Amino acid sequence: MIYEIRKNSDFITGASLHVMIPNEDLDKKALHTIERDWPDFILPFHYRHIDGQIEFIYQIGSRSKLQYLSGQRSPNEYAGIWSGILDPLRTCGDWFMRPYSFVLMAEHLYCEKNTNKITYLYIPSVRACSGKSELKEMAADITRLVAVTDPELENMALRLIIKDFDPDDFMQMLELYIAAADPDLQPGASSGPAHAGASDTDADCNSAAPAFPDPEPDPDWLPGATALPALGLVSGPSGGQDRIRRGKEDGSRDIVINIPSSGQPAKKAGKGLKTKENPPAKTEGKPVDWEKAGGLFGRKKNARQRDPAETGSIRETPVEYQLPAAPIIPLNHESFEPPDENDTTQNLSTAPCASGFRLVGNTVLPPFISVSIGQGEVFTVGRYDAATGRQLSDFEFERKTKAVSRRHAAVERDESGYSIVDLASSAGTFVDGKRLLPNTPCQLGANSRISFGNAGADYVWEG
Repeated sequence: MIYEIRKNSDFITGASLHVMIPNEDLDKKALHTIERDWPDFILPFHYRHIDGQIEFIYQIGSRSKLQYLSGQRSPNEYAGIWSGILDPLRTCGDWFMRPYSFVLMAEHLYCEKNTNKITYLYIPSVRACSGKSELKEMAADITRLVAVTDPELENMALRLIIKDFDPDDFMQMLELYIAAADPDLQPGASSGPAHAGASDTDADCNSAAPAFPDPEPDPDWLPGATALPALGLVSGPSGGQDRIRRGKEDGSRDIVINIPSSGQPAKKAGKGLKTKENPPAKTEGKPVDWEKAGGLFGRKKNARQRDPAETGSIRETPVEYQLPAAPIIPLNHESFEPPDENDTTQNLSTAPCASGFRLVGNTVLPPFISVSIGQGEVFTVGRYDAATGRQLSDFEFERKTKAVSRRHAAVERDESGYSIVDLASSAGTFVDGKRLLPNTPCQLGANSRISFGNAGADYVWEG
């Protein structure tokens, strides 16, 4: 069943999601149980009756999308995140909730910034809004968002998802693998969020019975319905097309594993170059510069150091960027005047064609942050943290950059354009001098002034 999810955000209530369902679709038993003992793995919501329908309003609050917090994790952190994702689906029956009434989409998974606690968007409806195929697609998307530092564990997870994703088998694999790698950690000791009403007895009961039974057709609420066991969905008069639609424009969901070719090893280039029959090559009477030509054996001796604006990588020492006569605009969040478009001193003719942020603040910072994303994709901005030793954001400032958090902000793109979201950073993110509420998207326009913190990381958006 398709339930439209509408987004809303303002500077008073923050970000929220709105879902409308008919009165006859309401799962009263689940709603009553939720209101009496609210589980911590679903987004808080309130509801109201409007002309024969019920509108549910979900508050995002301090939670960030899981896709904003992507990156590499240790095996224990990786297992904790998966536990937080799958445990609610395995134990939701304690609240008379249905697994397929969860919106199983990676873009609607939320978590606290500094914890592994996962929260879902749950629609208390008797009609399923998701199925087994959506569960598998969500799991595949999560593997693209959250990587693990152990290649063997990552390959095992990919194989289980590609083969036939089963939450119970997947969690058993994680527990056994972590226990084998760390003898002090016993199987079942997950680092994910604890279920509020679960006990050891409940866990045993849930493992004995299938956690994801196919929804049973109910003639009372869907006349003429037939079950689709392969997908765990219900088809009605629409021919089974009533499903939440998601994905990229090309609809691709494939997980690509690159395997080296098994061809014969190539012979060493340059063999016999020192013999008289093969003297050094010359060009117009001058010896060839092998370093410029790719090295004596077809390789460059020193790899080119790429600019952090291209790759998001971080150098350990600050670099003085030669920015041609860019004016330094004082940071004043009370009154802001956009830069003069006719001011030639900014030398905007050298700007790349891609969308991104053009520096107007401290000249030791990168002059341009390129943002190349498609619809439905996310680009994150942060500061390199030497303590983790891993890249946490798509673009990272130098580790000594002031007032920029490790995970500071994110840029999203949808059909309406680009928007920026503050990820509960300590110094805040400012748009045209106004500080954003955490996790509340703000639309970006041409020449919008963006400040990451309050210490000179000031940019102008070029989209």
